[in-house]
Amino acid sequence: MAKVRPVPFPERNGETPFNASGVARVGSRRFVFVDNKDPTALFEMTLDPGDLTVERIHRRPLAGVGKGMLRDPEGLARVDVAGEIFLVVGSSLCVVEGNRVCDGLVRVRYTPDGALPAEPMAGFRDWLLARVPALAAAGRREPDDGGLNVEGLAWERNALLFGLRGPARPGRVTLVRVPADVGGPRWTTASLGPPESIDLRLPEAVTAGIRDISGPARTGDFLLLLGRSAGHGGTPFRLGTWNRADDHVTLLDVAFHRSAKPEGVTTFSSGGRQRILIVDDGGGYAVL
Repeated sequence: MAKVRPVPFPERNGETPFNASGVARVGSRRFVFVDNKDPTALFEMTLDPGDLTVERIHRRPLAGVGKGMLRDPEGLARVDVAGEIFLVVGSSLCVVEGNRVCDGLVRVRYTPDGALPAEPMAGFRDWLLARVPALAAAGRREPDDGGLNVEGLAWERNALLFGLRGPARPGRVTLVRVPADVGGPRWTTASLGPPESIDLRLPEAVTAGIRDISGPARTGDFLLLLGRSAGHGGTPFRLGTWNRADDHVTLLDVAFHRSAKPEGVTTFSSGGRQRILIVDDGGGYAVL
């Protein structure tokens, strides 16, 4: 079994390590990730073509996102529309400190440099909870009390796939599929279609949550990054695949070092090989 130990990023976000979460590819060796402690920017990194190490990291401010419009960003998905790259940033949608709500679904028009034009969607959390009654009660609880916590985000044809870290059940993980007009003229809840909950079966009766989603690949498989559903517990991080043709998650022969805190995953090609990039909220990354 391959064991993954993250390598520290060559830079920090000011005085603190990057708290890296969702990640997406924007070029052959260029990737963007979110720092869930910094909701005002995305961070773009470039991999060296030879040994696949990070050369540099650039801060890309989100122009148009004011204070409080995006709290606790966790998920990031790339959407291609008519030759243009959009990035969608999703909040954890959780409740913290009893009453502070983390909300936000932001559409970003990717440009090669400078600030990134961004549009927050008002009221996304309330819209979602009103249409998925099974999440309404969890939406009132904090994550460590079995509350709502959304960390994964991916794009599938015409819909966003949200991966739930919590609430979680033994042997199951949950996705919520939301049709979305990402390239439309306005970014409001009117751009969204009816949500659909998708329950997936794990091969083991563990209580795990989705930490990120990548895909689908050419084979139709999504890559799922799994880990403990709450801040406590001993569920290990694992990588798995899921194909739309069934409801089973297949675990890959990959394990993570005890120091790893992987929260973002994406795939890319290098040297004719399909590779996996993982970013870590302890301030590091790994290439498989």
